[in-house]
Amino acid sequence: MKLAAILVLTVLGLGAVLWGIDPEVVRQSLRDFDWRSFAVAWCCYWCTQVMRSWRLQALLTRPVPFWRVMSIMSLGFLAINVIPLRMGELVRPTLLTDEGVPFGEGMAAIFLERLADILMLLILLVSVGFMVELPPAGIVVGGTDVIAAGQHLFGVSVAGGMIALILLAVLGERALRYTDPLPAGQLVRRFVEGIHKLLADPLRLVRVLGFTAMNWFVTLLAVWAMLAASPGLPSHFGAAVFVWTLTVAGVAAVPTPGFFGGFEALCVAALLVLGADGDKARTFALLLHLGQFGFTVAIGGYYILREGLSLGELVRRASSRA
Repeated sequence: MKLAAILVLTVLGLGAVLWGIDPEVVRQSLRDFDWRSFAVAWCCYWCTQVMRSWRLQALLTRPVPFWRVMSIMSLGFLAINVIPLRMGELVRPTLLTDEGVPFGEGMAAIFLERLADILMLLILLVSVGFMVELPPAGIVVGGTDVIAAGQHLFGVSVAGGMIALILLAVLGERALRYTDPLPAGQLVRRFVEGIHKLLADPLRLVRVLGFTAMNWFVTLLAVWAMLAASPGLPSHFGAAVFVWTLTVAGVAAVPTPGFFGGFEALCVAALLVLGADGDKARTFALLLHLGQFGFTVAIGGYYILREGLSLGELVRRASSRA
């Protein structure tokens, strides 16, 4: 039923974006679009993939060759985009076990990686009000002020993550005595041990936050390049920050398969706030999403062929860990 609900949200989101769109405006927008921006965007996406790999490598407490981490990152992001119910999140820690990284330690690294991304998203959500003049009533989608809800949701997520880390650091072995008898007790122990090793090296966390900031900045450059290539749309850097922040906040809250539907709906909503034409905004949202999705499928597909794997095999291995 959860999968059915997600698919319904996907269809509704895409339907809301495409319903009543003027084909002539779409054709004109595609003719006017500077397609060279796709090359710029893909170069940016490649750089972000490299920085994500460096970040994950810094988070791991055991040495794993960079190009192996790059392969695992690419396969993991492909799985996140094409496997429903966020099952793809388990692919990376599962593949890391092949490199001698215990599953719990891999999950601890992924947890800190996500926490760093959520912190960066919260910073952007707080800052968008200074970059763009928002409507007095906020940005209402489906009866909800998306910016206010996003600030609350991700603020709570960051606070909760920080509290969890502090509790793990303070309680340590005392907490594990209660979890060890549980069926997943050893997994919890590995997770806590991995967190302790990571927290024992503050310089590593500084590097992780640095890679996170660079990753988000380069992604924003890609969105900016795509906006600049779309005549009739706002093309200043603040617009790119606003569009990307609102879009990511939406898809993080409602992760539809491939992020289709929610991505387009939130991207269009952000552009409408900036005064963009509705049909041009819809065309841009589809181009931006297809460009990112295409890159993820291309690089993930390359590593699937190179590693001699299959998507079904990745799903089965990840499912065995669920």
